Amino acid sequence: MPHYPVPVFLLAQLAVHQDHQGAGLGAVTLAKALETFARIRPAMRAYAVVVDCIDERAEAFYRKYDFETLGTKDGKVKMFLPMNTVLQLYDQA
Repeated sequence: MPHYPVPVFLLAQLAVHQDHQGAGLGAVTLAKALETFARIRPAMRAYAVVVDCIDERAEAFYRKYDFETLGTKDGKVKMFLPMNTVLQLYDQA
């Protein structure tokens, strides 16, 4: 990430109820969110998608999908995925 303020999409509150974890719903939800960001990017420019990981399990989840560590704040890891990566996933680069 650049060292100056840049616009980003913040993906907040992505979670799957305990009773349904492990069924792939988190991956499907993340994919749909990223697809939405790719679709709206022409109207709302952003450099990356940013997530705040609530715990180590969430961090491991996002790391599986190539999110990189941005930093730590209040003991929580903040991660990002460049929009160029998202756009390549959805053939919009």
